[in-house]
Amino acid sequence: MEMLEGFTPWPEEEAEKYRRKGYWQGKTLGNLMKGWSASYGEWEAVVGGDERISYQQLAERSDRLAWQLLRLRIRKNDRVVVQIPNVPEFVYLCFALFRIRALPVLALPAHREHEIGYLVKFSEARALAVTSTFRGFDYEGMAENVKAESPTLEHVLVADGSKGFTTSGEPVEEPDDASGIEEELDRLAPDASEVALFLLSGGTTGLPKLIPRTHDDYAYNARESANVCGLGPETRYLVTLPVSHNFPLACPGLLGTFHVGGTVVMTPTPDPETVFPLIERE
Repeated sequence: MEMLEGFTPWPEEEAEKYRRKGYWQGKTLGNLMKGWSASYGEWEAVVGGDERISYQQLAERSDRLAWQLLRLRIRKNDRVVVQIPNVPEFVYLCFALFRIRALPVLALPAHREHEIGYLVKFSEARALAVTSTFRGFDYEGMAENVKAESPTLEHVLVADGSKGFTTSGEPVEEPDDASGIEEELDRLAPDASEVALFLLSGGTTGLPKLIPRTHDDYAYNARESANVCGLGPETRYLVTLPVSHNFPLACPGLLGTFHVGGTVVMTPTPDPETVFPLIERE
């Protein structure tokens, strides 16, 4: 197994203890999504706006996007800065990246060119994923400015609910035949002890720091948080905080809800006039 440069792995004696005790189960986040799809099928996984997405649809859309990313030559250990609000495209993209061993760097919607430019350069990101506009701000324009100043940044991926993801103004290539996608992605499956994603931490410099989380430790984090909180198939988890934060992502958050077959309801804004009608509807 080739370890990510600069990453200090867990001490082997500790890792072996966690595996022996069953804390770490050797399943990657991408493989977990496959299992959830098989177990929960047509159950509702994500509600976003007027769209209701089943576990099977979530897995299929994530896999199709993973195939598209491979066609953009995004590969193992490539970093992708993800700055997408609480919409289903965030989920599709993260699981697509997990499937191809690329690494999401989870930025926040409040970040602007200063922070995003730093994250892209520091992580040597190959791609930056944004929504076109959100709450009156032109994220796509900002991303193009960052791209012009970042030597490693090759792609700006723009999430558009009606078109999927676009790059350079054009839809990302769709597969002609989806039959072989799953087999191709299974061949790329990472080891569960590898880095899965980077969370952000604030610091005294004012610029965020990158926190690597492995598939094994983050899956355990979400699973046990869900157990402690008593989540189950009837759970409907409302995501109002930015989903790229650790808490709404996996404490127990989105991942913990998926673990038990519950439903994640995503709202891009915590404004009461948006949230309260959503609570009443759901």
